[in-house]
Amino acid sequence: MNGDARNDANAKPDPKPLSRRNFFQLSGGVLAAGAGASILSACGSSSGSKSSSSGGSGSSGGKTTLTLMSWEQFEVAEKAAWFKVIDEFEAAHPNITVKWVGWPFATYDQNVVTQAEAGSVNADVVMCPPELASALITKFNMCVPLQSITQDLKLTPIPAHEQFMNGKNLEGLGIIDVPFALTYDQQLLKNAGFAQPPTTLDEWLTQSEKLTNSPNTFGVALLNSVADGADWWNQVQNFPLAYGGTWAKGKTLTFTSEPTINSIKYFIELLEKGGPKGSSEAAITKLWESDRIAMNLNVAAGLTSLKTLAPKLYPNLRSAPPPWPGKKAIARLHPAVVMKSSKNQDAAMELVKWMVTPKNLYYVTTTNGYPIIPYSNFGTYEPAYAGYLKNTPWMSGYLETNYVGEVDLLGDYTTVYSQIGLIIIKAISSAISGGQTVEAAMAAAQKQAQQELGPQVGA
Repeated sequence: MNGDARNDANAKPDPKPLSRRNFFQLSGGVLAAGAGASILSACGSSSGSKSSSSGGSGSSGGKTTLTLMSWEQFEVAEKAAWFKVIDEFEAAHPNITVKWVGWPFATYDQNVVTQAEAGSVNADVVMCPPELASALITKFNMCVPLQSITQDLKLTPIPAHEQFMNGKNLEGLGIIDVPFALTYDQQLLKNAGFAQPPTTLDEWLTQSEKLTNSPNTFGVALLNSVADGADWWNQVQNFPLAYGGTWAKGKTLTFTSEPTINSIKYFIELLEKGGPKGSSEAAITKLWESDRIAMNLNVAAGLTSLKTLAPKLYPNLRSAPPPWPGKKAIARLHPAVVMKSSKNQDAAMELVKWMVTPKNLYYVTTTNGYPIIPYSNFGTYEPAYAGYLKNTPWMSGYLETNYVGEVDLLGDYTTVYSQIGLIIIKAISSAISGGQTVEAAMAAAQKQAQQELGPQVGA
């Protein structure tokens, strides 16, 4: 969604050509421009003209104006569903008007953080990528408890919501979930003699190697270029989970811990034996959509588009949990938060409640291609969702995976998500090229992160 901010409930911004889903093909260049550029989510980002960030919330003449800060009004493929849900909120609450403000996703995080650092975010409700939510909730302490909403709706938040806890309070409610799992072409596996996808690291390596006949076919789609920026970081940050590792615990970096070192060595071995080493993300995507890569550690967002983009792959597309102990993966959970500074907190909480009300959340997430809804009992209250899951053959692996939030892997460094990601992928790239051993590359990266980012997280 690109264009000018939506300054009132009925004004739709004009579209611009670059969508949020395509942003990460360009993110390497954005990151190279400086550490302040945000690496955001695997679901992508948009570019476009800067929009108004002013709030203007308040009440007059018995009518309340709420300011909703978001990037969604710039997303060509997604804005219509969100406009419909918010327009229906206004119709159901005739005393409340919702004003959209914000920026395209490419600059959204940094603009919101700039306001937070100045002492106040000019909105009542803020839609957040996960790392921004963690910053607003724990670093800036700017949000209010929202557990009363899920209690009223009888919804059970998935465990990935724990990253939005502030003490005993849940201060962010998921509205967009971008989770990882292992996707694969079941026919390619069967043709190679594998009846099932891998369930262990050894099996993943064996299957990937047998399925590879470079440069024609490959076993697994692994991004491996710093130019791929956020998408590589989002994928590779899962790998310490294979060995029970993390990138940080609290304020302590763990790049050089044995589990993390082993996970990077495994990633490199998997890439060398079964992946398109040295290929760009665009080339890897083309191979995947051409049914020339058998497996992909991938997010659920946008998979339905493969019906058109990859007509040979899509009928055989299936998913499984990551093939390592615990079956854990990251869910990049995007929540809505209510600001403490809001003068209309009750109305703001009504808006968030409307967003996560099952019929509304089901409509907007499935319409916009985010098939996983982050409430474990959601199907109880929206029967259509249970049918949707049952009738989508590639869904099962996403439902069987045990999801964690980024804070579980990054600790306090979640709030410097982009900067730490760039340091890590540069170090892994050095190890892939043979310029350094894994141990040396990660030791240097940890020293750099400690010096540059430690002060920002109080370490």
